Amino acid sequence: MRFEPPELKIDQESPWSASAFPLSDTGQKLTHLVKGVEGPAVISLTSPWGTGKTTFLDMWAASLKQDKAKVVKFSAWEVDYTHDALVALIQELGSQLQAHQAKSPSFDKVRNKGLELVRTVTPFAVKIATSGLIDLEGVGELSKELVEKKLQAHESAKKSAEGFRDCLQNYAEDLQEVGNEFPLVIIVDELDRCRPSYAVELLESIKHFFNVPGVVFVIGIDGEQLGEAIKGHYGQGYDGHRYLRKFFHLQLRLPEPDLESFCANLLNKLGIKEGFDGLGSSSRSESSFPNDFIVNLARTYRLSLRDIERLMLEAGAIHAANPKFPPILAAPILWLLVQRYENPSLFDEATSKRLNSEALWKHIENDRKTLFRGSEDLEIRFRVIFTYLIEGKVGVGQLHSRAKKITEADGAKAPDTRYWGQIISKCLHFLEIDSQRDFMDDALSTMSLLGYRRLNDVYY
Repeated sequence: MRFEPPELKIDQESPWSASAFPLSDTGQKLTHLVKGVEGPAVISLTSPWGTGKTTFLDMWAASLKQDKAKVVKFSAWEVDYTHDALVALIQELGSQLQAHQAKSPSFDKVRNKGLELVRTVTPFAVKIATSGLIDLEGVGELSKELVEKKLQAHESAKKSAEGFRDCLQNYAEDLQEVGNEFPLVIIVDELDRCRPSYAVELLESIKHFFNVPGVVFVIGIDGEQLGEAIKGHYGQGYDGHRYLRKFFHLQLRLPEPDLESFCANLLNKLGIKEGFDGLGSSSRSESSFPNDFIVNLARTYRLSLRDIERLMLEAGAIHAANPKFPPILAAPILWLLVQRYENPSLFDEATSKRLNSEALWKHIENDRKTLFRGSEDLEIRFRVIFTYLIEGKVGVGQLHSRAKKITEADGAKAPDTRYWGQIISKCLHFLEIDSQRDFMDDALSTMSLLGYRRLNDVYY
């Protein structure tokens, strides 16, 4: 299994063909929007983690280049180990444009003014620029001289910033004069994964130094996460979401994929699909069960996309750590892991083996309509597999005996006979397996590695 998806290879001739979700229509709309922008613009494209935001921006950048637009793609998280966001952005701007730029006086000026800007603009100078004049009265001569030097540095930084903005605007105008219908498009991705201080510094740099006609920023973010990060940076009384509303001229939202596509794509990207396959049958109804079940779990317990990703990683880790684990156990393990967050007391009773499978099933029955989509076949199969995980072949044998008594009882109703008759058939498959392995103990020992440790009979 993988904890990070492999790098996506994008066909430069057909950028949207690599997408697991339908994104080309959204890309075309965004292209038309950006193409019609006349003044400076900063646009956010917000979407939760895992919904294809980075993939979308990579493919969109490739499609813009097909249309002869000048595009800079800047992954903020890849360079947030640096101490200066402005330096990283200007460096990326210069290197990417130079790679596709013929000899251009206006471009050379942008590059040179960018170098001058990063030499003169210091965090101190930026703070002075937004805090007004300093009162020099009543300070010592040494302090006064130091402050005057700082003010001179601020004046130099101010002139450098003005010069950089002028050159950048001239460059953007030159692009359109040579027949390019697009502004200069700068795409910033993964800002919400950066350190809060770095994210704020980058946003402030964009506002102060790149706010010129002919330049459009499209910034991919998880709005909720970034808003909370900004709040944490400035303090609990600060409204990080209001800050973002003021900063962005326009806030767009990337359409979220349907849950089925998201879960199937995540299984493939993380390389854990085989561990989540069904009973090993070629039947589609058998092999599709775990993916369907993950979707049903998400809907039943209102899991976010991040919750689903964490859940699949943890269940995948349990299977990877136990190579002899049958893939069919994925579904009940997923249910157990969800209870760790949704119903901790029930999880504690289940994993301490204070409740048998029949007692636990009574809790599952409350959610059976959404968990199994009204499918009796899915419910029966899960019930037997769940029993096999919790109590092994002994539990399955007891379930089999109970089913026989019900079906053979005088006056048994047809629905009961049909339901429990299928239970008998499913139980026989597991009773024929030549294994006495206690899979529940194996699962619990791996859960302890994932942080599910007992402390005075309480999980934390």
